[in-house]
Amino acid sequence: MIKKLIVGVFLGLLLSACNTNQEESKISRLDFPNVLNLKGTIERSSQAGVSSFSDLGTWHSFSLHEDRNLQGVGGFVGPFLMRQQQSFWLSPSIIKLQIKDVDAGELLDLSKAQNVSNTFYPGLLKQTFEINDLLVNLYLFNANKRTSVITADVSNQGNARTIQLGWKGTVFSKIQQSVTTENNRVCVKINNREEAQLLFNCEEITVYDSCYSLLETPEKLDESAKCRISGAFMYLLDKNEVNEYLAAAAPLVKEPGVVLERNEKRWNKYLQQLNQGSEDAVLNVDKYQQLAVKAFLTLMHNWRSEAGDILHQGIVPSYAATYFQGLWAWDSWKHAVAIAPFEPELAKDQIRAIYDYQNEEGMLADCFFRDLSIEGVNWRNTKAPLSGWSIFQVYTETQDLNFIKEMFPKLLKYHEWWYANRDHDQNGLCEYGSTDGTRIAAAWESGMDNAVRFDDAKIIENNRGAYSIDQESVDLNAYLYQEKRYIQKLATVLGKKAVADRFEQEAQQLKEKIQALMYRSEDGFFYDIKLDSHEKIAIQGPEGWSPLYNEVASAEQAKELVKVIMDTTRFNTPMPFPTLSAAHEQFNPQRGYWRGPVWLDQAYFAIEGMKNYGYVAEAKMMAVKLVESAEGLVNSQMPIRENYHPITKEGLNAEHFSWSASHLLMLF
Repeated sequence: MIKKLIVGVFLGLLLSACNTNQEESKISRLDFPNVLNLKGTIERSSQAGVSSFSDLGTWHSFSLHEDRNLQGVGGFVGPFLMRQQQSFWLSPSIIKLQIKDVDAGELLDLSKAQNVSNTFYPGLLKQTFEINDLLVNLYLFNANKRTSVITADVSNQGNARTIQLGWKGTVFSKIQQSVTTENNRVCVKINNREEAQLLFNCEEITVYDSCYSLLETPEKLDESAKCRISGAFMYLLDKNEVNEYLAAAAPLVKEPGVVLERNEKRWNKYLQQLNQGSEDAVLNVDKYQQLAVKAFLTLMHNWRSEAGDILHQGIVPSYAATYFQGLWAWDSWKHAVAIAPFEPELAKDQIRAIYDYQNEEGMLADCFFRDLSIEGVNWRNTKAPLSGWSIFQVYTETQDLNFIKEMFPKLLKYHEWWYANRDHDQNGLCEYGSTDGTRIAAAWESGMDNAVRFDDAKIIENNRGAYSIDQESVDLNAYLYQEKRYIQKLATVLGKKAVADRFEQEAQQLKEKIQALMYRSEDGFFYDIKLDSHEKIAIQGPEGWSPLYNEVASAEQAKELVKVIMDTTRFNTPMPFPTLSAAHEQFNPQRGYWRGPVWLDQAYFAIEGMKNYGYVAEAKMMAVKLVESAEGLVNSQMPIRENYHPITKEGLNAEHFSWSASHLLMLF
């Protein structure tokens, strides 16, 4: 039933959701309205192009109606269900407010509302409107990894009257036959395992075709009195979850103010942490505050809880691209480092999730998904070895000794896997490769799928199920050098002196080999080399500055490398750090993927690499040029993109891309 609240208590709850607690902080989410444009209208279930909001790892999201769309008054857009290769909008608006004027005996036409506004705050959707002397504030926020809460606060600004509040909603016709009601909930069957549930404080629910409708008990509102109605939406991924999350949702529907207050405090804390920045950062968080928040929101909106064959929570590359509804190894290392200061358990679980798919030999899978029956684990290749960096950075942030005790033997096994399976001539320099003997999977292993440096590579067999390309890659070996140093540091923390000493020695030997064999003094750059002759594959790409980031280069080599990076004919393009030198004949950012577009992870490695060797002014200058030139990054509601055109600076490929956001956060 509708609860009439004591004015003081109600205002306290309302203010907790809408006003900054000045005693706690000068920064709140109210300072960041509509950092991303989440407004749109959904007319079909397969519709693309409308951005959405999620939190706490839900596999569903919601959006805002556009202010001018008065048909959307009383509700929010969605939900959007994130389903591997089959994501779709369940509804144009699954839960919409109804207001009945009991005295007049009619439902109010909310499309005649005035002063309508739809606002996205970090962690919260809000709609405000006025109709017939009623002021309505409608909120949507997430309460746990399966549940969103929708609540409407109605304030009487006129004479005393009796009103009746309720909800209504519809689903797209493709699943209309599966809408049913039971007690105080509406059930929508998605398939044999998945279902959506709507929970209310009312048992009299009418279901017809693909729609439902309900009205709670009439309530008399005196002048200036207020009341509230709430409901919960749950996207449940397994039948075993139904009872658990229905039980958890019941108190949320009865007392949403408590959950809303907790939501506000959590998000304000994130923003306070974000605003602190770092003293030695190359980007100033005060100057680019909106960008920092947008980067953080991108990660939070891509946060997915453990479900199905994803055994630990993590961050997917992009909710906006159906093919990215899984976890990738390379991406995950970056996501974990970026999110660790804010959600340390999520960061640790992101790493655990990838190591859940480590085989007996020590190899880590490239990627996997929630439902492996639809698309299995990709064991054709792994990804570049950055997990040691990720584990160490998360430990630095959390000081969780048990975490590194858990991860250290797994990391060690993975590191040694490279030398057993990707070092064809056993000379201590590794190659990218594959398990199926294909060159394309070997290129995927680098993460730079179609990079020009692999065009002429040949695949060779090392042992059964282990193949290499016939070139030793500078970035791979620079990452392996860095990983040896992180293993050394972790071993020291764990009191494993013999292991630490061994990896310190191995690291030094590898560093000397990279400096001697992979650097060309004639043009001041590092290159991949042919396996047999050690001839340099003289194609300039971001792999060549990986020795800066991983601190492999000598001081003199670093000096010459920075000159190449700062050259406006090569890498200092209008948006800097293309993935192929602009002087190369195959430079093609529009179609090239890794043959010219700017990827922000590689830009980050260059910027941090310059800083590592004391070129701080150059690093800061290039970081500022990077973010200010990219289309839509600064002072814009546009989403962060997968990559960017280095000449036109336009965003390319997937929107709301997590590793781009991760490296932006690291720059702060």
